Amino acid sequence: MAKKISITRFYPHTIDKVWFALTNKHALATWFTENDLPGNLDEMPIGFKFSFVSKPQGSWDGRMHCELLQVSKQELLVYSFAGNWMKQPTTVTWKLSAEDGGTTLTLEHTGFEGLRGYLLSFILKAGWKKSLSSNKFITALG
Repeated sequence: MAKKISITRFYPHTIDKVWFALTNKHALATWFTENDLPGNLDEMPIGFKFSFVSKPQGSWDGRMHCELLQVSKQELLVYSFAGNWMKQPTTVTWKLSAEDGGTTLTLEHTGFEGLRGYLLSFILKAGWKKSLSSNKFITALG
């Protein structure tokens, strides 16, 4: 049993502003969560390991452990995404496309396995949808 999260949003902003929101360490802290990045995500080498840090809950320590897998500036950003509550890392893929009047952003979050992963995907999908529609994300676009 596997589940995939796929969310597409159009923003009436330039591709460089949407890219900034996804890769700037301060913008990420504004709309998503704190992180331990020493610089912007698109400045890190492939294979770089980093964490997003959130409020611990229950047995979860609040850390999402990530590894940068692929970057194509203003087009594609891919990183692994795992926490101590996940048996296997999942993969987060951001795709950007410039359109007339703005940017289309597609998030694909894959790799959810088993019943636990299937249930987790529903929780994370709701969180991604909320984050990408939030005023904080819009503010991070500049």
